[in-house]
Amino acid sequence: MGAAVAAVIIRKEKDLVAHFRTSGAQSAESARTASELGVEDSFVWRRLLARAVIREARPGAYYLDEPSWEALNRSRRRMAIVVVVITLLLALVLVVSVRR
Repeated sequence: MGAAVAAVIIRKEKDLVAHFRTSGAQSAESARTASELGVEDSFVWRRLLARAVIREARPGAYYLDEPSWEALNRSRRRMAIVVVVITLLLALVLVVSVRR
């Protein structure tokens, strides 16, 4: 269940990032208001704001910070690799202990 929720959140984040890209709000100079972007305050919006993926250039005007978005994705990939490695190691330990 948790993985499904995470997948939905990540999909919505990707959709919001794509919306910023298509709207051209990718720098402080091209920042747009939420109403210009056609977005509303949401969990995903607040989450990306908290992670500095969406930044406020001036009061009420926001833009996508591509380097922050890429850093977030790299971090997620590293975490997924760590989880897979730990899972494989635990499976190996289990197999070895059962064979004894």
